[in-house]
Amino acid sequence: MANEAELFGLPACIINFKTQGTTAIKRSARGIVAMILHDGEKNEIQQYKISDVTDIPDKGLSEKSIELVKMCLKGTPLRVLLYVIPNKDTAVTEEKSLVGQSDVLDLIQTVKWNYICAPTSEGTEQSDLADWIKAQRNNKRKTFKAVCAKQEADHEGVINFCTDNIVAVNGTDENGDPTYTTYNAVQYSARIAGILAGLALDRSATYFSLTEVQSVESYPDIEERIDKGQFLLFDEMDGNGVKVARACNSLKTFTTDKGEDFRFIKIIEAVDMITDDIRDTWKKFYVGKVINDYNHKMLFIAAIMVYFDEIKGNVLDRDGGNVVDIDENAQKNYAILKGEDIDKMSAMDIRKFNTGTKVMLSGKVKPVNAMEDLTINFVM
Repeated sequence: MANEAELFGLPACIINFKTQGTTAIKRSARGIVAMILHDGEKNEIQQYKISDVTDIPDKGLSEKSIELVKMCLKGTPLRVLLYVIPNKDTAVTEEKSLVGQSDVLDLIQTVKWNYICAPTSEGTEQSDLADWIKAQRNNKRKTFKAVCAKQEADHEGVINFCTDNIVAVNGTDENGDPTYTTYNAVQYSARIAGILAGLALDRSATYFSLTEVQSVESYPDIEERIDKGQFLLFDEMDGNGVKVARACNSLKTFTTDKGEDFRFIKIIEAVDMITDDIRDTWKKFYVGKVINDYNHKMLFIAAIMVYFDEIKGNVLDRDGGNVVDIDENAQKNYAILKGEDIDKMSAMDIRKFNTGTKVMLSGKVKPVNAMEDLTINFVM
């Protein structure tokens, strides 16, 4: 009966991968934003799950907080996970210290979300958030990303949003004329996080139009700023309004492991989505459920290749040679550690070597980017 259940589980895995592949673009446009706001009088974390404006609570949030949540929702994320913490001047009568941003980060590290912002943060909270994201991605393999204000994190998981003096329409007066609010980079990070979470992988956020924005600060050195990993808004004065200059993250130091492609938000989104899809399917269908022999490893590899085939085009380069297979070097090293004489083993012996609970694979993927840079050389 155990073997029968196991065999029935494998087609389900392939179907799940195929479904994830066919819905990849739709799902990528429905990311989740975690938002931390200082807006509480009690020394506790208040939690809200907000999918649209009707979910915003009638009581408990200030007008400023409601405005920031609505700004985020304008980008059409799947939902906003709102965490409200006390204002810094909240009186504390208990023996415990004042609840803060770090307490929220401890709470949400096992929660599923895509982008985080803290548009009312103070002091070192922006830099603390950037450092936390870097640690989560580097050490715990999380796919979290943060929109932070003026943080030169030099990391693919941190978007360094640097535009201030953002004058945007926020309503109308009694005569029906538009009213305006000027936002700084910290406050407007709520809007940027909503845009990035709500944008599908079949396009980039570069040149995304912010129709509500009337004006922003200008940069005579905008090319140099972007090259340093700054996410900026700009107005070309061409009649098309304010736009995102370049959808880049803060990464500016490149290595053999993290090349220049890693500076593009769209590329990181693709890598993170693939990571999440494979990891989620692995946990759901394989961990503890399937025997770890060569045949079942190859079935798992075949399922991943089905998934790769489904996301070719908008996510993976059709001609990128996207592939996954058993990591023969890792298998060889494992066999050596187990005392085997690998000189007496064939290549297939190494591939089929019993690796206990470990499944060691390697592969290559080539995400596809959007059109952003044009060069035409005319000859007359």
